[in-house]
Amino acid sequence: MRAQAALTLLALGTLAITGCTRRETAVEAGYRTATLHVGNSAEPPDLDPHTNNAANTGWICDALFERLVRLANDGITIQPGVAERWEISPDGLTYTFHLRAGAQWSNGDAVTADDFLAAFRRFLEPKLACEAVNIAYPIVGARDYAEGRSKHFSAVGVRAPDNRTIVIRLLFRAPYFLTILTESHFSPVHQPTLDRFNGRDQRGGKWTQPGNLVSNGPFVLQSWQPNTVLVVRKNPRYWNASHVGLQEIRFYPIDDVGAEEHAFRTGQLHVTYTLPFNKLAAYAQRHAPELVTAPVLRTEFVTFSTQRPPFNDARVRRAFSLAIDRERLAATVLKGRGDPAYSYVRPGVGGYTFPPFSRYDPAEAKNLLREAGFPDGSGFPSIEYTLGSRSEDVLILGQALQQMWQQTLGVKVTLAPTEFKVWLDLLRAKSFAITADTWNMGFNDPADMLAMGVTGDPNNDAGWSDPRYDVAFAAVQHAPDEPARRAAIATCEQLIADEAPYAPVFFTIRAHLVAPGVVGWQENALQNIDWTALSLAAPK
Repeated sequence: MRAQAALTLLALGTLAITGCTRRETAVEAGYRTATLHVGNSAEPPDLDPHTNNAANTGWICDALFERLVRLANDGITIQPGVAERWEISPDGLTYTFHLRAGAQWSNGDAVTADDFLAAFRRFLEPKLACEAVNIAYPIVGARDYAEGRSKHFSAVGVRAPDNRTIVIRLLFRAPYFLTILTESHFSPVHQPTLDRFNGRDQRGGKWTQPGNLVSNGPFVLQSWQPNTVLVVRKNPRYWNASHVGLQEIRFYPIDDVGAEEHAFRTGQLHVTYTLPFNKLAAYAQRHAPELVTAPVLRTEFVTFSTQRPPFNDARVRRAFSLAIDRERLAATVLKGRGDPAYSYVRPGVGGYTFPPFSRYDPAEAKNLLREAGFPDGSGFPSIEYTLGSRSEDVLILGQALQQMWQQTLGVKVTLAPTEFKVWLDLLRAKSFAITADTWNMGFNDPADMLAMGVTGDPNNDAGWSDPRYDVAFAAVQHAPDEPARRAAIATCEQLIADEAPYAPVFFTIRAHLVAPGVVGWQENALQNIDWTALSLAAPK
């Protein structure tokens, strides 16, 4: 990954030297040309909004595609998108959206209700096997269709009575449903282009590449140099183009956090994706105006492959979880970048707060491992702890956990850093023993994360199955009243703590750098970015 970062920085440096006669930095040139330079962590696998399962790729898709509704930069306010207005039935089960007449694809074709109907069908298509498909399960018939029990999309509660109307029926009241619809997975896609490249039943493909991709959002795909830079330009056919302040956004896949911070300091980036652990204190002490920190709805956790020994034994999984000293990790490693996680879902999400479910208990961890047949780690197989990046910070976190497991349990854990795209493939195939994992919540409700414990859920990377959990989660979705729902959420959390398919480690406090000249930037718990609300103005 360091080679990848070097390629990206070389491209940035070349722009700074050769792109402007006055040797402007990329940031200075960006103020003049309304071009925003953004560090975007890892290289995106593709730009298919229906199969994306990564936040950094989602941000690019947000620039390219517009859904029925959009989320403002406060992470709360729902705004009109392709739908200019909508109504919700009194029982909260039927949503009717009215599409604006002026919505167009970037090639000039009209965006119609049929485009959305086809998009919903593709997102739910079993052959596509999108991991995020569970967010559509509040819709009538969606889960049965996605899991292959129903072969007829007509049984799904989405219909288009005419070219400018979409009607969606839900199984249960879901007050967060409009926020769900702002996710990239509900983007329409240009059907003739899909058919041209045989893209309806396959992930990504040539239809997502420059020169082929037809989009309907505020920007269009201009160019894509893999591992170097991806460029989007303002879409003149976007219905609200006159209010889009940026002419261009350049996304750089720099997963070396130190190199990214250096790129910011040398004027090559307006925005970084993150900030190295060892740099946060220095920026905070001098009250740097470019430093932006905020707690976000994101949990960092360990995922165990529950179908493979030795982690098919809940005692082993729980021992590993109990051996994690979260307070020490927060104090010595995270240093302001995270809060210790004693539950799977961050307290306060959806208004719910509970007593701790997880804990640090090295004595009990030793006892459990001994009961499982590995006293003081004797006879325990050598295992790999898979990391989804080669970033220095990810390695530091991995090493901290590696040492805790060695010191408390006496087990040998080898770190296995991988390229982000490779890691996603490993998750899909469940080809790991234990892995560092994370979840960025798409809506402010515990159901978002808790769904990952349900048997057969596409994001259940642990491969865990417990009928008690499935019953509890169903109660979360269908509870007759608030006390019953609260009790069901607590049951789900307790089962995750007891059976430990996942071991929560910390809740993220996002820290990154934003140049003062980026106008309209607003941190929010869902890490949403409304690119149409941003503009650039050189600081005085």
